[in-house]
Amino acid sequence: MLKFFSKKEYQGIADLYKLGTIKSIKYFRQGYQTPKVVITTPRGKFIVAKHNLSSKKVVVADMRIVPRIALLHEINLLTHLKNLPVPHYLPSKRRRYLENFKGYAVSVYRFLSGRQPKRITPKMAYQLGKFVGEFHKLGGKFKKVMRGRRRFYDLNPKVMKLMYRYAKKQTHPKLKSVVEEVKRGVEHNRMPKNLPRGPIHVDIKPDNELFVGEKLTGVIDFGNTYVDPFIFDMGKTIMWNCPKKGKLDKKLTKKFLEGYDKKRKLSKMELRHLKQSILFAIYSHIWVDLYHVPIRYVPENYALFLVKEFLPLARRLEKEDL
Repeated sequence: MLKFFSKKEYQGIADLYKLGTIKSIKYFRQGYQTPKVVITTPRGKFIVAKHNLSSKKVVVADMRIVPRIALLHEINLLTHLKNLPVPHYLPSKRRRYLENFKGYAVSVYRFLSGRQPKRITPKMAYQLGKFVGEFHKLGGKFKKVMRGRRRFYDLNPKVMKLMYRYAKKQTHPKLKSVVEEVKRGVEHNRMPKNLPRGPIHVDIKPDNELFVGEKLTGVIDFGNTYVDPFIFDMGKTIMWNCPKKGKLDKKLTKKFLEGYDKKRKLSKMELRHLKQSILFAIYSHIWVDLYHVPIRYVPENYALFLVKEFLPLARRLEKEDL
């Protein structure tokens, strides 16, 4: 992870974005490549992010590589989502959303209040459904081409072949034993390309959700956003938010779908692929981190957590109706 700026340097960024004198700084020490702080000034609370951008091109998506144009696409999309509780970036006094500062790019957006939920209730699932439905509805009107975005779950045969070289090199017996099963799950449940498409988040999970009580106050971390079928985004959100005791909770899933339907109607084709989207969400997520373990990008225990929590769910769902 990159180092944080000094307090004096953060004040320089605050001046660049006309935020006023910093009263306090809170450091976020989680995450991968983007050090973030919360600064408090007379104008309120703001998130300041430090970006190490790259122009390197890769076949397999890499979280460490973010082109400048890709980040600008993300900022443009979030600006388009005016009325949703998402990060809204601020322009600098030079009217730029991204500024160069001390050899890095920096950005600023308004702080979103709330806490990450420890459990999801039916009321919260309904609100998440409404959020995702509105996000997809608005995203369908976002016509800018999001070139340069990393596509973590665009697991076409070429990408799968490259990833398999590493995924099969597991040293833990449990991980080694599931590689072929997970690979088949990905290949058998890929989403058709002719489904309705647009910007998708692909990571709406409790870590990236903010609630005050049972009210949704924010969805954050659009770093993996790219254009793909909307139904896959639904599958990912259901995967993370609707399981209970090793299976999908029917009430949570039902309330999520009701909330989504309030904002955007699924087509008949999308409805036919809903179960498939959840299966692909699970298998593809595990697969990506089976690839990440041998290249030492994620710890082995995280992949073991995914296998323990989600593979039994997929196995069960394979045999059941949604």
